[in-house]
Amino acid sequence: MSEPLVLKNARFVLTMDGARILQNADIRIENGVIDEVGKVTVQRGDEVRDCSRSIVMPGLVNSHTHASMVILRGLNDDSPLDEWLRSMWDIEGKLSPEQEKLGAEMGFLEMIRTGTTACLDMYGAFEAAEAAGRVGLRLANGPPLISIFGSTDDRISQAQRYIEEFRDNDRITPVVNLHSIYTNDEDAVRSAAELSRKEDVLLNVHCSETGKEVFGNKKERGRLAVEELDHCGALWRRSVLVHLGWASSWEFSRIREKGAMTVHCPGSNQKLGTGGFFPYRDLKKMGITVGLGTDGAASNNSLDMFREMKAMALLQKGQYWDPTAASAFDALQCAITGGNTILGLNGGRIEKGSNADICVVKASPGMGPLRAENLASALVYSTVGENVEMTTVSGEIVLEGGALGDGSDLGERYDELSDRINRELFY
Repeated sequence: MSEPLVLKNARFVLTMDGARILQNADIRIENGVIDEVGKVTVQRGDEVRDCSRSIVMPGLVNSHTHASMVILRGLNDDSPLDEWLRSMWDIEGKLSPEQEKLGAEMGFLEMIRTGTTACLDMYGAFEAAEAAGRVGLRLANGPPLISIFGSTDDRISQAQRYIEEFRDNDRITPVVNLHSIYTNDEDAVRSAAELSRKEDVLLNVHCSETGKEVFGNKKERGRLAVEELDHCGALWRRSVLVHLGWASSWEFSRIREKGAMTVHCPGSNQKLGTGGFFPYRDLKKMGITVGLGTDGAASNNSLDMFREMKAMALLQKGQYWDPTAASAFDALQCAITGGNTILGLNGGRIEKGSNADICVVKASPGMGPLRAENLASALVYSTVGENVEMTTVSGEIVLEGGALGDGSDLGERYDELSDRINRELFY
């Protein structure tokens, strides 16, 4: 366990306790949690960081991503979705487990560099777990279930093994990753749901992402996408439904009834031209949990949750024709509170007893003039991940000033991984 850490004299502290903002406040971190907030007396042995020009806030949670797809960033951009997917699968079919691990590490390095402290991932789960251990962030993951690519029994067996291996890990949360209804037959969807319920773990699934998915399932099986999940027992309080651009109003009522949770991926959906509409304002009124995700770096092409918060707020305003449809604080709640709720973490607030998963943002030109009343606006509309100067997970500094927790240079490690991937796959 690292020495206690004191973030001293923070210019602003975004507590996420309502809209409460502290000024010139200290935060003491010990044993992985926030021990004290306010005016802190520095004790012998404490590590101290001057935050007088910085904003301290809870770390961001990327509630949907495919970390290893960093490898595929920029591949066949600006193509129709079906063509784009085929090009992804063509390369993915050639990836070795070692290359998936390298890609995951690249993705996780980007995340901590831009203030993300936890993510819900769907890709190469065992490889990603090893990469997450190296980088230090929290990871929720599980082997993806895609029955069109392999035996359902084998995939379920892998998912069970992952759950057993990481059940008691304090940084890795096992989940059942059901890719979608269009890449799985009904038996596979039922098997994934049964495992999720038996083990009481998240069931993470792409749902209602495209009109083709929804109307194709309606034609083939007689049910819309959310209805199909419910029919197969895959809609319950641990279900996480991602995208939902083509779901109907009565399906949202069913999501609320079953206590399922949702994730909005505005950047990816816009880039892939999937259409539809994720009705954030309506879901919020219904009390449905909403998280925010970047999706993979091949379809966004960024893993920066600050950029994603801005994309979410602007997209919602434009789709509702209403500038009040999603405020800057709404975006922060999705990226912080919603993500912590989905993953079941004891975090998302700067308060005594919360996980010390923290992001420290350097106030810089382009954000000011800063005041407490415009802080949320500055963070969502004027900040990018490169403004982050420190990221902590369980009080452990995993990024500071461009250096990783072990003191090595993040940029050098990223370039090393990138060069190796290029040599092995593209040159």
